[in-house]
Amino acid sequence: MNNNMKKGKGEEEIDLKKVLAKYLDYWKVYLISILLCFLLSYIFIRYSTPLYQANAQLLIGSDQSQQASSFFDLSGLFSTKNNVYNELAIFNTGDLLEEVVEAKNLNLSYYRESTIRTNELYTKSPFAVFFFPYRKAFDVSQFRIKFSEEKNQNSFTVNNAKTDKFFKAKFGDTISIPSGKLVFEKTGKPFENIYYSITINPTRSVVSQLRKNLLAEYKNTQSSIISLTYNTNIPTKGEDILNSLIDAYLQRNLNEKNKVADSALVFINSRIEIVSAELRDIESNIEHFKQTNKITDLSAQSTALIGNSQIYYEKLNQAEVQLNVIKTTLEYLQSEENNNRPVPSLLQNDPIFLQLVQKYNSLQVQRDQLLFSLKEDNSIVQNLDIQMQNVRSDMIKSLQSQQRAASLNRDQIIAENATMNSRIFNMPLQERTYLSLTRERDVKQELYLYLLQKKEETAVTKASSISNASVIETPKAVGTPYFPNKPLIYIISFFLAIVIPTAFVVIRSVLNNKIFNRDDIVKVTNTNILAEIGHSDNIQLLSMEEEGRSLIAEQFRIFRTNMNFLTAQKKCPKILVTSSMTGEGKSFITANLGMVYAYSGKKVLLMEMDLRKPHLAKMLKCNTEKGFSNFIVSGDSIKEYVQPVTDNPNLFLLSSGPIPPNPAELLMSAALPAIFEKFSEQFDVIIMDSPPIGIVTDAQILSNYSDVNLFVVRERYTYKNSLEIIDDLLGNKKFANLYLIVNDVQRGSSYKYGYSYGYSYGYGYGNSNGYYGKKSKTKKARSIK
Repeated sequence: MNNNMKKGKGEEEIDLKKVLAKYLDYWKVYLISILLCFLLSYIFIRYSTPLYQANAQLLIGSDQSQQASSFFDLSGLFSTKNNVYNELAIFNTGDLLEEVVEAKNLNLSYYRESTIRTNELYTKSPFAVFFFPYRKAFDVSQFRIKFSEEKNQNSFTVNNAKTDKFFKAKFGDTISIPSGKLVFEKTGKPFENIYYSITINPTRSVVSQLRKNLLAEYKNTQSSIISLTYNTNIPTKGEDILNSLIDAYLQRNLNEKNKVADSALVFINSRIEIVSAELRDIESNIEHFKQTNKITDLSAQSTALIGNSQIYYEKLNQAEVQLNVIKTTLEYLQSEENNNRPVPSLLQNDPIFLQLVQKYNSLQVQRDQLLFSLKEDNSIVQNLDIQMQNVRSDMIKSLQSQQRAASLNRDQIIAENATMNSRIFNMPLQERTYLSLTRERDVKQELYLYLLQKKEETAVTKASSISNASVIETPKAVGTPYFPNKPLIYIISFFLAIVIPTAFVVIRSVLNNKIFNRDDIVKVTNTNILAEIGHSDNIQLLSMEEEGRSLIAEQFRIFRTNMNFLTAQKKCPKILVTSSMTGEGKSFITANLGMVYAYSGKKVLLMEMDLRKPHLAKMLKCNTEKGFSNFIVSGDSIKEYVQPVTDNPNLFLLSSGPIPPNPAELLMSAALPAIFEKFSEQFDVIIMDSPPIGIVTDAQILSNYSDVNLFVVRERYTYKNSLEIIDDLLGNKKFANLYLIVNDVQRGSSYKYGYSYGYSYGYGYGNSNGYYGKKSKTKKARSIK
């Protein structure tokens, strides 16, 4: 029987089967793992809080003021793409999210308590809580509310989770807590439970949670669409939060656009108040002059003269108004207090100056928007400041040029008017004074009307302003939750159910240092396997009458047949049984091998040569008081120490006797060869049960008298490195004719020899341990010595 295996395709197929069989041995573990993982997955899905997504989309339009800035140096910096990124940053700003928290009262969360999990109610709470904090920053507070089971009962109990304090109150009462005051009111919704709870969170904590759940994305670079996604456990809550966030954003965007108009209105209103006061003073002076000089009407000459000079007066009035507007605007620009304010466009007759004003205001709006996401020391903001300073300098230079031109024009008109005045030099002094007062009144009146016109134009512009962002998809929650994902969880659970047992098998195989199957043996040694003996609960001597057709009995018969091939030329073959350590079953193998030989009609002698830890005599229920050790010392006849084994007339035993202090020396006795020679004449087969060879040298001494040496290994018990002893014994020629006996083979183990565990004669029965035949009355755990 050659143990070497040929390599080829056939081996690859066999190896695949072995690998599959290796894992199929643990099919119960796989089944339990699958059931357990699927059960845990079901429990997780059943009791997890589902999470939904609410989605919305906004279209960000390009501002005309930003388009106008594209003709200047930083054209690429303020493109539509960068504008969208700026708007993305605005959605996560704390101020905007705080407005959402205050608008939807998200500081307060309502829950209905249950045995398994607590559910948030949001808008379904039967009561509402109004919270009035003492300060903006406070710790999270949790309260448990217990309502009475009676209907129309207004009383309830509030329990502070931190302090365990109880408050008894009614609806409408004010309850003081460390962070503020609480007032409970009914909402009209029915009470579905008597236990509820509320959580009061500070605004910063809620804003932080909103940031985690909110996702603002700019997915398509070819468009300017912003996608908003909010993750929530309540679909309507996600929709409300996105709606409130969009409203706050659009209002903020509109407020930013109206900053220029608001600044212009403030400036115009202040100038109207000043001009109105001056106009009232001039009209009061005219009234006082007429009353003092008792003037009711001017002479026809004065009328005609005034009519002739009216053209000059109108020109002078226009020049004065223009010069006054230029001067006022110039003072506004030169004042450092107005550096960060928009410039009102009061001059309509100079297109270059209007273009500068438009450019400056556009840069101002851009700077304000960038400060939401950037700091003032940023290079982009500083570059804008430099550009704004240059534009402001250009506007001042333009106004100064216009002022000089207007002054020259006014001086020219005054000179022409002086000529006219010389013609009326002879007019009464009162008339000249009256004309002066009237002219001053007309100038102020024209300026007053001009400011009123500009005020109305600015108000109309502000009223017609709209946000440059529009909602193209209103907030809407997805009907099915994205968490828990049932298919994904079941797939993962199935994967884990396979991976975990597989990892267990692999790790156990890697860490295992004991023999589990045939492969573990052939990898270490090339010694032939002579027989395999299956697992049995009966550790005593087999009865061939009662158990003759069992699997174990058939395996011993095959064992005996294989031995006959090895010992066919021997008249009285001597068989030595050893192992690497105690507990591997060499006494069990010795006794039952002798039994099957005896039942075949051979006269068998079992020699208990394990003088250190004998076990064979006790297994066979024979006398242990006298044996081999007594014979060697006394020198009596050997026949007195050989005793028959019960229930089998062909089976005899030479027990070890009392344990001697020097077993190895007794085995080296000069009388031993004569004893074996005498036994060879009296018996057909001699089987020696020797001590483990891995511990003492007794077996090597006895091997001098043996024809076949059997090395017993026990599945799931013998260490792999113990097999190295076999190659050492054969390599150093310490043993000859050495063969392996595999004991305690478990169901499903893969071996070349012996009967399959699924084989039977069609009668009898099988138990879970692979033992076939009549039911054994002894069901003790097997402990082989």
